[in-house]
Amino acid sequence: MKANPTSRVIVALGLLAVIVVSFTASPANGQIFKIPYADTSAASAFGVSVAIDGNRALVGASAENNCGPNSGAVYVFERDSELETWVQMARLTPRDCVEGDFFGHGLSLSGNRALITASGNLTSRNASNAAYVFERDSTSGEWVEAAKIVDERKEEEGSFAASVSLDGDRALITTSGDPIRHRYAGAAYIYERHPVSGRWIRSARLSGSGGLAQGVFGGNAALDGDVAVITSSMYYREKPGSIYVFERDPSTDTWHEAKRFGGIDDILISVDISHGRILVGESRDGDHESGAATLYEKTDAGEWTLSQTLHPRVPYKHGAFGSEVSFDGDSALIAGYDEQLGKNFNIDRVVYEFKRKPDGEWTQRRIFDVGAVAFGYSLAASGEFAVIGEHSDQEPGAAYVVRLR
Repeated sequence: MKANPTSRVIVALGLLAVIVVSFTASPANGQIFKIPYADTSAASAFGVSVAIDGNRALVGASAENNCGPNSGAVYVFERDSELETWVQMARLTPRDCVEGDFFGHGLSLSGNRALITASGNLTSRNASNAAYVFERDSTSGEWVEAAKIVDERKEEEGSFAASVSLDGDRALITTSGDPIRHRYAGAAYIYERHPVSGRWIRSARLSGSGGLAQGVFGGNAALDGDVAVITSSMYYREKPGSIYVFERDPSTDTWHEAKRFGGIDDILISVDISHGRILVGESRDGDHESGAATLYEKTDAGEWTLSQTLHPRVPYKHGAFGSEVSFDGDSALIAGYDEQLGKNFNIDRVVYEFKRKPDGEWTQRRIFDVGAVAFGYSLAASGEFAVIGEHSDQEPGAAYVVRLR
């Protein structure tokens, strides 16, 4: 146990199935609740993706055998405030379920609406993946498939639905580009929900100005109102990539590139946006590639600038800090490795929590740790809670809810 204020949460591996840390514990102690999931096999990929909005969470199980191998499913959980626990409310699958679709590989949640990818192929020229919209019926409480957004492109820009982000009646969906041979970049598409018909209509196509020299555009993305941020990673080449910030002009209903930040050294850049701030993971940055996470903010003059770079208090060689990031308001979660114990490889991945102080400085508050190398594979924070996914091909998947305040 590290000394306060950098408190740690440690749950013994052999007790994971039965331990629940009470939400009534003090803020200095970590509070972890393992979300119940009946499948104990390693084949379902439960925890490969997570999302949370208030007291509702989604967990993807993209390799679950629904209508065939790797067809996938997504689980909806809601918080029971009286029992202080999280309960499964629904299991989502597409009507046109197909084996090998990996439904749930990517997802996003906004209120009573979810956007979920079925992306079985992310490396082909133009794979016909799709993104599904599910909505919760306010009367019955049931979740129903409301729309299927399909590929309408003619450009050569990689696989559709590489990543998705949802904010109310607006959706952001990217294409992958060519991550293997680096021959062409991807793109990002904005979709708007028609208020009468409920149809999702493509309203904009976004592409980066820097070209392939600045990374393969279209990897990960995040949307917050009239701001979208899209990554442009170099993948397996030893060159840094970029992030692009796009803004919508309400007067003309058009999107434009507001800023590009380059020199971001990561194979697959992780990014999130919240309340006018952007958080970017850079897992190969720093001495011995210990990793970093960088915050960008918009000034009063309307310029996007780098505001602070975050590092763990105890950096580890090849620690991959910043491999996954998520934040909401004044809380940020950043995944990285810890406890190498003199070995030349990583044996334990943890999730660092950073808090923003009243003076604007972000500092490390505590570390969430369940003693597993696959912990922190996926992250999502919202308000009081965050959900953390654990996924590997060798072990059963899992998802945990932690209290942030």
